[in-house]
Amino acid sequence: MSEPPKFLNLDVVLRSNSDLSALVGHLDQDARVFVLSHQEYAGQSQLVFELTLEEEPEVRSYTQRFLTIIDQFPDAMLQLWKSCTSRGFDYGFAGGNDRPALEAKIPADLLIQIGRIGADIGITVYPRPD
Repeated sequence: MSEPPKFLNLDVVLRSNSDLSALVGHLDQDARVFVLSHQEYAGQSQLVFELTLEEEPEVRSYTQRFLTIIDQFPDAMLQLWKSCTSRGFDYGFAGGNDRPALEAKIPADLLIQIGRIGADIGITVYPRPD
């Protein structure tokens, strides 16, 4: 089956030497967020969460929604965020096997905000399943 590439989702991936259970509890109360996993990985606590899905995911709106959620963290959750050894916005795309090519942009204003919260940007391209 022929499919063009498309944006799938945005995950936030955190790694910390501290326990992130309090942040998990906070996120579990937010209907906008879904915790994908919270586990120990390579001697650190790892937390992966994403937004609850919209009809058509879009890079800019998902980025802005996450920035808003993080900006609204209470002080204790913000301190947990800041204590993480790694904070990343991981954009997921389906590679597709047809045209048109996908062009996804993260505007400069959002890049500045991502930088201010100390997060890296990752891109994952998933191959088309056989």
